[in-house]
Amino acid sequence: MRKLIALLAGAVVLAVGVFLLWTGGGSGGITLYSGLDYGPAVARAFTARTGIPVQVIRLPTGGLLARITAEGHHPAWTVAWFDGATAAVALDRGGLLAHGLPAPATLVPAATIPGTAALRGADAAYVPTGFTLAGVFVMRRDAPFPAPADWADLLDPRYRGRIGMNDPAISGPTYPTLAGMLRGAGGWPAGQGYVTALRRNGLHVFAKNDATLAALRAGAIGIAVVQSSAAIAAATADPRLRVVFPRPAYVLPNVIVAAHGLTGAARAAAIRFIAFVNTVSAQRLRMAKGGSDGLYWPVTRAPAPPAALPPLAGLDLAWLDPVRWGARENAILAWFAHPQAAAK
Repeated sequence: MRKLIALLAGAVVLAVGVFLLWTGGGSGGITLYSGLDYGPAVARAFTARTGIPVQVIRLPTGGLLARITAEGHHPAWTVAWFDGATAAVALDRGGLLAHGLPAPATLVPAATIPGTAALRGADAAYVPTGFTLAGVFVMRRDAPFPAPADWADLLDPRYRGRIGMNDPAISGPTYPTLAGMLRGAGGWPAGQGYVTALRRNGLHVFAKNDATLAALRAGAIGIAVVQSSAAIAAATADPRLRVVFPRPAYVLPNVIVAAHGLTGAARAAAIRFIAFVNTVSAQRLRMAKGGSDGLYWPVTRAPAPPAALPPLAGLDLAWLDPVRWGARENAILAWFAHPQAAAK
């Protein structure tokens, strides 16, 4: 009997040790929720470099944010990586994020990228790891209509029934696109009129990038409004397509955050991982192994962006205030899903 008890006690100790290993306990292990395709490759490289184990949970951005919110103040995650400073602000307002995260060592000057000075927020609850553009236009090269130059052009009758975009309630990176539309049309709630007019002009709303781009290829729509990384990847794979960068194009940071309440080895491991993802070697790995997610502009002085991306100097860039638009996300998504009900 004593041997059995000893064996059971040993098994419990072993189980607790494994649990701590994977949940950021005494061993400093990390659980990463990644909304970006290069997350697993970076995690493996980090473990090889440091010996710190990383468990990766790969989730679409919308699902990742929903899971963090559902877990609340009992997080099963250590760090999370996704597109959207606005989403990070929304999580921080719920008290779910750690503060005081160190900035990248070689963050570019604020004048280089609009909004760089605010990329970390007042309490440093998130760290920028690069950026894409929230919404650009993808169309066929042989389209029987001219390319729209800006967001207002989408209301032209020539584009009636030809515009498609993702559902911002499903596709996490699409909310900043919607916020950009509203900002350009007077803000919130003044910009509702623009989105309402766009819907009256026959706007199609699909679940995610794959569906929106499939509709473009099938001819169901003539212009797809999607994140720049997805757009450039689609046009690279299909020479019949081209990407049009609107005036303005809204900067969409990809950010990394840490769970509130981390202490000791867990916080130290999280900070080491956050610093690692912005190193030159890790960024080159992200660009090589990230698929379309690897098509981003760095916010550090090196490395150079992928060759498929246009020079920033040739783009009209604008910045969405993450605090302003993060705080309004739930209200705006509710209105977009049920505009008639919200108007009552």
